[in-house]
Amino acid sequence: MDEHSERTAGWLGRLDGNMTASHGATGLARDRGQDLGGLAGLPGLDPVAGQLGERIAVLRAEQARRQAGLAIKRPAWKNLVFTGGPGSGKTRAARAVTRIYTELGLLAFGHLREIAVADLVGTALQETGTLVAEAARRASGDLLMINDAHTWHRLPDRGRHLLHCLYKELTDSRDHSAGQLAVILAGKADPLRDLLRASPALAARFPAVIDFPGYTAMQLAAIFATWPARPGSPSPPKAHARPPTSSPRPKPATAPATPAWPSGCSTRPPSARPAGSQPIPSSRIRPR
Repeated sequence: MDEHSERTAGWLGRLDGNMTASHGATGLARDRGQDLGGLAGLPGLDPVAGQLGERIAVLRAEQARRQAGLAIKRPAWKNLVFTGGPGSGKTRAARAVTRIYTELGLLAFGHLREIAVADLVGTALQETGTLVAEAARRASGDLLMINDAHTWHRLPDRGRHLLHCLYKELTDSRDHSAGQLAVILAGKADPLRDLLRASPALAARFPAVIDFPGYTAMQLAAIFATWPARPGSPSPPKAHARPPTSSPRPKPATAPATPAWPSGCSTRPPSARPAGSQPIPSSRIRPR
């Protein structure tokens, strides 16, 4: 292996052309004495654990400095981009990230909440701002996973206003709520990379892109073979080639319309829930 290959092996490309190291997962797992929130060693997800390892190591080191009383001038962003097709393990990995963030004290409540990007778009700009602000408020202290984010270009104004509002909510959370909002954008790779290239300011808040290659037939067989021995585990992942079931999954009920605020995006900082309170139920944001 030449010098250039040695320098670049094990690195993960960022959307802005920089590089984020991804070869620290082994040391991180050894440091935790665990398995990356249950992710490491699972069939088909070892490459994902390797990509997540270095990012979590950065957050762990920062949290250790914070607990030691050292000032953190520029806190690291906790947001991630998950790229891959349906049934490639993105939700499973998001649960693991939620557990790790909660163990590190980065999230107060530690629930994984999911919402489709289409449910963040209103019939007018003000309604979109309201929906994004409400989703951020409900997910404060939790991890919010925005699914089908690759469909942004099909949205009104090609999703520009939605991206602006998401940028604002992430910034407000950092400045006013101790960074208690963490977001994962999930969807197909190429459209998601185009999305963040079109919004460099938003891309800076998503420091790592994690690729999910999907499961092979042998890996799926290994997962299904061990599933009965995992009490309390969620349903096994669906294979890419699996035909759809005869009864489609019902869509969640549409939430009541929310009054629009004067501006397109909310100008109020996201309010964190009081300690010990339970997550607010929502027909659009689905706890997992």
